[in-house]
Amino acid sequence: MIESMQLPFVIGMVAVLMVMRVPVGISLLISGATGFAFIRGTTITFDAIGGRLFDIGSGYALSAVPLFLLMGHVAAKAGITQDIYRATRAWLGHLKGSVVISTTVAAVAFAACSGSTTSSTAVFGRVAIPEMLRLKVNRKLAAGCVATVGTLAGMIPPSINLIVYGIIARESVPKLMIAGIVPGLLTAFAYLVMIYIRVSRNPDMAPALPKAGIEERLQSLKGVWSFLVLGSVVIGGIYAGIITPTEAGAIGAIGSFLIALLRKRMSFAVLKEVFLDTAQTTSVIFIILVGALIFSSYLAVSGASGAVSEYIVGLDMSMSGIVCIYVLLLLVLGCMVDPVSVMFLTVPIFVPPLIELGAHPIWLAIVVVKTLEIGLITPPVGLNAFVLKGVAPSFSLREIFGGIWWFLQVEVITLLMILFIPFIATFLPELAYAK
Repeated sequence: MIESMQLPFVIGMVAVLMVMRVPVGISLLISGATGFAFIRGTTITFDAIGGRLFDIGSGYALSAVPLFLLMGHVAAKAGITQDIYRATRAWLGHLKGSVVISTTVAAVAFAACSGSTTSSTAVFGRVAIPEMLRLKVNRKLAAGCVATVGTLAGMIPPSINLIVYGIIARESVPKLMIAGIVPGLLTAFAYLVMIYIRVSRNPDMAPALPKAGIEERLQSLKGVWSFLVLGSVVIGGIYAGIITPTEAGAIGAIGSFLIALLRKRMSFAVLKEVFLDTAQTTSVIFIILVGALIFSSYLAVSGASGAVSEYIVGLDMSMSGIVCIYVLLLLVLGCMVDPVSVMFLTVPIFVPPLIELGAHPIWLAIVVVKTLEIGLITPPVGLNAFVLKGVAPSFSLREIFGGIWWFLQVEVITLLMILFIPFIATFLPELAYAK
């Protein structure tokens, strides 16, 4: 039975701590530990925290997270992002939408080397924004593009969010990664169509560049082909079932280092920065994981999780209707809190009863991750907008959100397609595992 006084107090504590700007992971850890101690006592609470720390530190599946982050940071610090961006400009710069289209395609390529949405947004904020402004691209369009295309890294493998979801929901991480390919590419294609139509109606928004010669195009590929091959090997290995995501992360990290060394892009200074960035990002994610796990444990022992799950199953609503309610909740939470925290708080409560009601587990995973990525660009908070503001301070939040608006409409349309056509998310993993 849910403790009538404790639950509101603990939830209120989370809200107060977050308003005081205490980091999300710490807020969840303090509140969850407090509630847990009320029910089970301090000794068991400290044992639980220690156990969660050990589980996260020793978890085989979770070791893929720092490996893929390391791969992405090497690609960014070694200048690979600039190479990808330069190549896409050479091949696509003459099209309507020019640099904006090039940025979107480059983001797809970089997503195959990095599973972090915010990292991708920060990288392209530094690389693409100055070039867009130099070429007289509409400021809102430039800001909206960079703030939004970073979300592709949250869906296209190797996606950190899909790895975390698989661990929480106990789903196959390889299947989830394969399932993210088509929705991610579909979203990118929808962006490109929208950009092309908007610029066709108003060419001044993104002037086209002179068409590059064949020699310049071929020359531009020298800096990116090796990393594109590496990304293809990593994703293809997971798809073929030859390697696990953790092994793929190790191959990606080692391969990226070797490529950077061969291209003389790696120095001790870069190496130090890469490891520090990876350690910092991994620490933030793992602190959130610990806090969210303790808070989830409190919800479980208090009876809240079970009560909510029973209530959901007993509702006189269709599975689709409950999924729509869940999506709306994710959108609200996702625009204020990072996706990892939201998944730990909601997946254990909503996903099991929805699967019991007939939801396809892989489809539901893609819906959840896709919705949370939309939350990152949804006003009034939209964490990606603040990431871009941090690396491009010349933009106002009004300009950034004004530019995001068109991309947000595309995101909603894509989400609706995934919601009503589950085949988009399920056919590729079913094909891969039917072999």
